[in-house]
Amino acid sequence: MIQKEILLIEDDENIQDVIKLALEFEGHKVVSANNGKEALDILPSLNPGLILLDLMMPVMNGWEFMEEFKKRDTAKDIPVVVISAYSERAVNIDCTEFVQKPLELDTLLNAVKKHYRG
Repeated sequence: MIQKEILLIEDDENIQDVIKLALEFEGHKVVSANNGKEALDILPSLNPGLILLDLMMPVMNGWEFMEEFKKRDTAKDIPVVVISAYSERAVNIDCTEFVQKPLELDTLLNAVKKHYRG
């Protein structure tokens, strides 16, 4: 069976690098996108077992991404963990789990273990 990817949608390159390294160390394949539009563009070529989604991004933010993503047939099969500093603004987004920034890597890795469908 082919390993499913984790789609990381995050515009901050430093955060993206840290998360990607930590997840790859845990044995995951990670594909990154810098914003929601980029993620939607590459999504058809992927088979993600989890999406990690930042909310505040240029071009297409996390709320806009979720609105478009939920229209896809595969959306019900892919958990979405939101990672954001804006916890009070995340309450109105339909996601599987919310992880607060600044990130505690253990908290993020636990969320990945709990929700990754690989």
